[in-house]
Amino acid sequence: MTKFQKITIILIIAYMIWEFIVHLWAASTHVDNMIRVDLVIIYPILIIMILISVYQYFKK
Repeated sequence: MTKFQKITIILIIAYMIWEFIVHLWAASTHVDNMIRVDLVIIYPILIIMILISVYQYFKK
């Protein structure tokens, strides 16, 4: 496993924890129209890291 692949796994796990925490917070606030601006930053980073990791995996 390369460093990029390890970092990608760590980022995915961190995202899952973050999403769980945000879900709990959103459930406690009772807001119906919540705009998740954090996803504008999180999704592109995750997609780029996953693409690089998949490329490295098949490159071997």
